[in-house]
Amino acid sequence: MELRALRYYLAVCECGTMSRAAEELHVTQPALSRQIAGLEHELGCELLERHSRSVTPTEKGLYLRRRAQEIVGLADQTSADFSHDDDIVAGDIHIGAGESASMRLIAQRVRAFRERYPDVRFHLHSAVATDLVERLEHGLDDLAVLMSYPEDERYSHLRLPLSDAWGVVVREDDPLAAREVISPADLAAEPLVMPERSWTGERLAGPLAAWFGDEGDDVEVAATYNLSFNAALLVQEGVGRMLTLEGLTPAGPGSGLAFRLLYPPAVSIIDVVWKRAATPSRAMSLFLESLRQ
Repeated sequence: MELRALRYYLAVCECGTMSRAAEELHVTQPALSRQIAGLEHELGCELLERHSRSVTPTEKGLYLRRRAQEIVGLADQTSADFSHDDDIVAGDIHIGAGESASMRLIAQRVRAFRERYPDVRFHLHSAVATDLVERLEHGLDDLAVLMSYPEDERYSHLRLPLSDAWGVVVREDDPLAAREVISPADLAAEPLVMPERSWTGERLAGPLAAWFGDEGDDVEVAATYNLSFNAALLVQEGVGRMLTLEGLTPAGPGSGLAFRLLYPPAVSIIDVVWKRAATPSRAMSLFLESLRQ
């Protein structure tokens, strides 16, 4: 597969019509159609469903779209790494991260680094841990910021001198809002809104499983989430109480919500992780060194 053909295919998926994609790419529509047809012939399947006024990816087309985004993104990132003179620290650093107030430390390091090397550009991608590790494995991100990361020989890691405290977000009229801290027994009887990484579909996982202990067998999970903003809307609508990390959800006077810490305390350690076998760019090496310091 040629990169040009993949770029053309992504443009068609994004635009939704051959004519609009041809305009965006500054090519003729017949030339674009030939590229897509050649790609379908090479892969031995239809990638697009043709309608009277539009096109949509088939099931295999959706798979190719995701892979093409990875391939094209990696190619662009590699080209960018070679586009600068050796005496200039420049380029792009891609960071994947879950939601965490500890990202403020990374943000401070980014600010200080760009003050010294203004030609380095940073790209942040927020996702859950499984997606972040997959992006790291495929070379889409240079490093990932992960919570309670299990050690893996494929990756190197740097532990940050911070940790995130778990708590619960409730409506301000919830009886638990009057408590200073929340115990496992306090949460066993009512529906919960859980981080998806902490719920396997059948049982609790990670730090929250250890915190709940035997009480975890009785919890009712009403919903799961990966980004806390939308989950807070569920709490406001009375769907359940949300388990989350401190500092991620606005709570207090005027918000209609209250945040209370868990007791006994439940915390997640924070690691910066990168692929051990990958050869880092000069910018990436210097940024890692700044984190170590």
